[in-house]
Amino acid sequence: MSEKKTRRSVSSSNPSPITHHGSRPKIAVYWTGSCGGCDVSFLEVGEAIVEVLSQVEIAFWPALADSKKADLEAMPKGYIDAALINGAIRTQENLEMVRLLREKSKLIVAYGACAHLGGIPSLANLYGREELLKAAFGDGWRPGPPPGAPQEDAPPELLPKALPLAQAVPVDYTVPGCPPPAGLIGEFFSAFLSGEMPPPGHVFAKVKALCEECPRTREERVLKKIVRPHEIVPDPEACLLDQGIICLGPVTRGGCSAACPSAGMPCTGCLGPTPKAGDMGLSMVSALASLVRAGEEGEAAIPSENEILDQLVDPIGTLYKYGVPDMPCAKEGEG
Repeated sequence: MSEKKTRRSVSSSNPSPITHHGSRPKIAVYWTGSCGGCDVSFLEVGEAIVEVLSQVEIAFWPALADSKKADLEAMPKGYIDAALINGAIRTQENLEMVRLLREKSKLIVAYGACAHLGGIPSLANLYGREELLKAAFGDGWRPGPPPGAPQEDAPPELLPKALPLAQAVPVDYTVPGCPPPAGLIGEFFSAFLSGEMPPPGHVFAKVKALCEECPRTREERVLKKIVRPHEIVPDPEACLLDQGIICLGPVTRGGCSAACPSAGMPCTGCLGPTPKAGDMGLSMVSALASLVRAGEEGEAAIPSENEILDQLVDPIGTLYKYGVPDMPCAKEGEG
């Protein structure tokens, strides 16, 4: 692949070529409570990753290189130009590491849905720590320091709740997704390496809803029944929501080219809510209620509306799959 072609694959909406500005910028990549998919996602940009890596210096990346906490502690403040952190903040060690990275980095980037919103690990917030440990280990042996071993060798303590990165340290930018799609990764690195970053707080995704980029055709506006994806063979051309499959496209940021709906699966909201949606779950419930009401009028419609909405299996896991910390009760400290 030619250099020119490679640069186009790195850059998505930003056509500016990647250029050097003085010495190579230093980056760090760190995972906390995550599955590892975000670290692998850098390979999604294909051969362009070679160009990106040739223009940066990896200062700290435990998943890729032999990086120790002591190495990070020895770095001066602001030594790292950008730290991309993926995963929810689930343990005391996670919290200590991201605070240390914040101190050593000029920019902190919430990379992926878990760092952005809390992600799938935050579903555990619905249960207490003891419930989680018992579910994992039962009443038998649990990991811990052997007699006489230093306490720091013990598994790190679980925090009361899994947190999104922004609830642990100030975050400058967000690259959302589970994992982030190649186009958004390219947008970030194009902006970062060209020195043309947007204002702090920017989310590298579209403002408009994912439905705007979905190839499926939306026609029927009445929701008559809610079904799960495995219960029907969906029409490959029609809107999944029209077919009764709960798709969060109406309240989710675009930026992935509607990858899941294009493949026959509903959007689960991994790019996070649109600015207009705000609370993803409440906005989706409102959208569903309006779709049910569209078919009938008057008080007689209410029982059928409730009956249809009651067909939604696992409401929290569906509507807040990645964002339990954003649930209203969680914000009030009740969740």
